[in-house]
Amino acid sequence: MDKDRADRFSRPIVTIAVLGIVIGMAVMIVTVGITTGFQREVRAKVTGAGGDLQLTSISQSDPKETPRVVIDQDFYPWLDTVPGIKHIQVYATRPGIIETGEEIEGVVLKGVGSDHDWTFLRKHLEAGELPAIGDTARPIDLLLSSYHAERLRLGVNDTITVYLVRGPEDIRPRKFRISGLYKTGLEQLDHQLVYVDITHLQRFAQWGLQAEIQISDSVKDGRVRIEGLAFGGDRVYTYDWPGTDLQGSGPHWVNLPTSFDHPFHKDTLITLIVSDADNTIPDTAWVRLRADSTSALLGTGGLYPVVERFTMERGGSGGSNTKYCGGFEVALDNFDDLGKMDDLVYGEYLDIHMRSLSVADRFPEIFAWLELLDTNVVVIILLMVIVAIINMTSALLIIILERTTMIGVLKALGSSSGAIRWIFLIDAAYILGIGILLGDLLGIGLCLLQKQFGLVHLPIESYYVDAVPVSLDAGPILLLNAGTLVICVLALILPSLLVTRIAPAKAIRFD
Repeated sequence: MDKDRADRFSRPIVTIAVLGIVIGMAVMIVTVGITTGFQREVRAKVTGAGGDLQLTSISQSDPKETPRVVIDQDFYPWLDTVPGIKHIQVYATRPGIIETGEEIEGVVLKGVGSDHDWTFLRKHLEAGELPAIGDTARPIDLLLSSYHAERLRLGVNDTITVYLVRGPEDIRPRKFRISGLYKTGLEQLDHQLVYVDITHLQRFAQWGLQAEIQISDSVKDGRVRIEGLAFGGDRVYTYDWPGTDLQGSGPHWVNLPTSFDHPFHKDTLITLIVSDADNTIPDTAWVRLRADSTSALLGTGGLYPVVERFTMERGGSGGSNTKYCGGFEVALDNFDDLGKMDDLVYGEYLDIHMRSLSVADRFPEIFAWLELLDTNVVVIILLMVIVAIINMTSALLIIILERTTMIGVLKALGSSSGAIRWIFLIDAAYILGIGILLGDLLGIGLCLLQKQFGLVHLPIESYYVDAVPVSLDAGPILLLNAGTLVICVLALILPSLLVTRIAPAKAIRFD
């Protein structure tokens, strides 16, 4: 068989083999890029809205309602200085009901503080602006999802009534202004979460104590009536009046000072400290009473002054509600360290009254689905490699058969079968290399087009993203190239044994 005839016979076979490798390589790169991008995008959404770890009370039984946790923890706020931890922030959740003129909708109110990282929600903000947390000029801002806005026919700057639910018979209304609308594509978030300032939930839940001193307006015989009031906590209160003999909540009668009693101090400071049986952080209230006018009355001992009017000044710590939250959200630098950092935080920084809940534990169905994608990738890569091996095996056998005469001549000249096999394996590796490089160009090009222009769209309700996400990393692509080349070349060792069965005498006469 002459060389031109051999080339005409083998060229289409080799071309088909190269095309098979190109398509297979492109499919593998696109599969890995889409799967990696999809996993990263979905993980970023579920972690962006609630952190990689949530540190909550061990007594929490309802995922929609967080029991109180003291903010002043040993690990807060410096936990983000630990290597591997990016950010920590307070939060609280509470079930609620949104009511409009015609519709009602059940939601979960999520209270956030001034330390909240808005990067994720800023990225998914569709209209309006983020709520102003801690801004007294905008104290009733609320961030609503576009899903709820559409169902309730609401828009930015609309005022709505939200009923906060603390029990079957304890539902209280609050007015809020919609500052903005967000959309993440995750049903678990968009269909539930509404963002507000955490102070609304702190006051409503009455996690802390609020102490007040009630004072009568009138003066009787130079005395004024005071009474201690308390709110929040477990309602089993203890009233402490430091510096006095007063006990209990009262009412008590307190003498007002006069210039005759206190030449240099014409006021009286009365302080009340309220605590409860549940070891809630106590609250302090005080009132300063000052005589405004006095008159002299005649008694058995002569004239004595009596206060007729007084002024007062109030103050206190303002309640201990702000010293509690529902828990802490922790963001990590690297999601791959989730298990290790979960064990570290739980074992090193939490006391026996708190627990650590990872994002994989909060959304098990989503992460189980993402793990299944890895299985799909492995199956596709195996199939593409098998196709490449079959194509290259066919091409190598054809090339060997076409070069039978050359093999016979080389053997007659003293070449060993091993050396001749090595020549054909190098030729096969060269063909493989061309196919792999062309496949890289095709696969990477398709991924870049999708990443830049988002040509392929998805229903966000089913896939959590509106366009196919793509992530291109050099590491996986290089690993695919090297793995495919090595596995295919090793698989061609067996068919290359055909060289050893060719006898020189018969091969030289082969035509």
